[in-house]
Amino acid sequence: MTSSADSTRARVVETIAEIAQIEPSRVLGALRLLEDLGMDSLGSLELLSTIAEQLRIDIEMEEAMDLVTVDDACAFVERRRVERLGVLQHA
Repeated sequence: MTSSADSTRARVVETIAEIAQIEPSRVLGALRLLEDLGMDSLGSLELLSTIAEQLRIDIEMEEAMDLVTVDDACAFVERRRVERLGVLQHA
């Protein structure tokens, strides 16, 4: 994993921990957002809107609602971040 991907993952994990009101060290990749961390759809929307604002990326909320695990959320956000960088470099 690159350092930028590590940084993105750290932001996502920290934000999940804040929303779920747990220590970041307890936010593990395979944990399910709803079943294991208790994040309902409102929590998921809060997560994604916070991350979108922090990283200045566009996130389609409908597509993001399919995220199941912490790893899914991290990978999704990193893909969006890379896509944004690609668009900016070609502009």
